[in-house]
Amino acid sequence: MTTADAKPIRWAVLGTGAIARAFAADLRLLPDAALVAVGSRRPERARAFLDAFGAPGRGRVYGSTEELARDPDVDVVYVATPHVRHEDDCVALLEGGRAVLCEKPFAVDADEARAVAAAARRAGAFCMEAMWTRFHPLIVKVRDLVAAGRIGRIRLLVADFGYPTSYDPASRFFNPALGGGTLLDRGVYTVSLAHMLLGRPSGIVGRAAFAPTGVDEQETAILTYDSGAQAVLTSSLRSRLRNEAVIVGTEGTVRIHEPFFVPTRVTLTGHVEPVGPIPEAAGGPGGWRAKLRRSPLARRIVGDVVKPIVRTLKRDGETFAARVPGGGYQFEAVEVMRRIRAGERESPLMTLDDSIAVLETLDALRRSWAPA
Repeated sequence: MTTADAKPIRWAVLGTGAIARAFAADLRLLPDAALVAVGSRRPERARAFLDAFGAPGRGRVYGSTEELARDPDVDVVYVATPHVRHEDDCVALLEGGRAVLCEKPFAVDADEARAVAAAARRAGAFCMEAMWTRFHPLIVKVRDLVAAGRIGRIRLLVADFGYPTSYDPASRFFNPALGGGTLLDRGVYTVSLAHMLLGRPSGIVGRAAFAPTGVDEQETAILTYDSGAQAVLTSSLRSRLRNEAVIVGTEGTVRIHEPFFVPTRVTLTGHVEPVGPIPEAAGGPGGWRAKLRRSPLARRIVGDVVKPIVRTLKRDGETFAARVPGGGYQFEAVEVMRRIRAGERESPLMTLDDSIAVLETLDALRRSWAPA
């Protein structure tokens, strides 16, 4: 992915929570990346973070975003603060001349996302949402399979993301002041996957169940497209869901096995849709299909000949597997460094307009939850 011969890209991390630690741990897998600074309102935590994931006893600690933004020896900042701080933190860093990789969701709504994108374009600085799933090798494989027409035209995407989360009204999951709710935390993954594969939906409707704090603890979205495709997406903070994604096309199906957002296995199965309507006479009570089902000879032929052939055809699929080192966050970092070295300001795999479009869909879903 990278080379130790390249001049290291100098990283800073803003925030020291669990997601920041996971990212910094994977950053150490890249020989051309160096963690040189950490920003936190608690300097002692920032110093401990640097000692754990950077060069012990080295690097710089900053107590504010504005101080970090003024450091000319930082090439790019990974923003891992709560959702509600993303706009302010990103804008300050971009205006200070730093490139930014901002943890998902890019912002809490589309207006905030537009403000961040505008700041990046004014500053001429690289900026990207850290939707790490898009850069995982198996998700890249899925995108390539679909683009190559291996499953024909997409008919349906079904995806869900849900694990039980202990109810704590003060936590970032359930506290509205921290941007809580399953849609921003987990639903953004399913919606982003739908946007990657199908683009902007033409119809958006959703329903949600709410926690005592008022945030959505479970939600389901149905997205429709002019092509006739549909996406059925569910996320939950309280229930354990299947946590997989299934993409059904006119010529095949791709299953991204659990957990779909950082998969280890993808299965491609080919099939062909029937063309044209089934005649009424064939399937009616007196049709030839009903007569065949009542025939002992026909049942024996089906059991001895047809079913073994069908089973053989069903095995005519492909499985793609990948067990990557670390947690999988390194792939988005590789993409950022590639684009920065090339002098680019966005990634074509996750553009600023992509992030805005996803948040526009999330905004529309939240509006659809309101009682008529």
